[in-house]
Amino acid sequence: MPMPFFRISQFWLFLLYCSYLSLTPAPPQALLSFSDKLLHSTGYLALYLSCSFAYPQTATINRKLFFLFFYSILVELIQHFIPQRSFSFLDILANGFGLLLGVFLLVILQSDKSRA
Repeated sequence: MPMPFFRISQFWLFLLYCSYLSLTPAPPQALLSFSDKLLHSTGYLALYLSCSFAYPQTATINRKLFFLFFYSILVELIQHFIPQRSFSFLDILANGFGLLLGVFLLVILQSDKSRA
């Protein structure tokens, strides 16, 4: 199988896994021992990097950010209707912070790569 298949598959499988963790009524206990906002930021940082690896040239930064930020808002809205879950504006802000951190890291990595 060609390499693009694996790059794209890893992103969609990771997004599916994040969806499961976000929408299950009782998340794994191991996750509950960490800061909720740190988990959100780290998760969306990883999602952005994963998306950028899967689609390095086909989607602009703005499109990736829009898609993942819209996804994060949608997940929060759905959580309102799930037992033991709730909508949180602060979670959306943490998600957005993680996405922006991902953009920042990629810009730094790409500028270092272009200088080499």
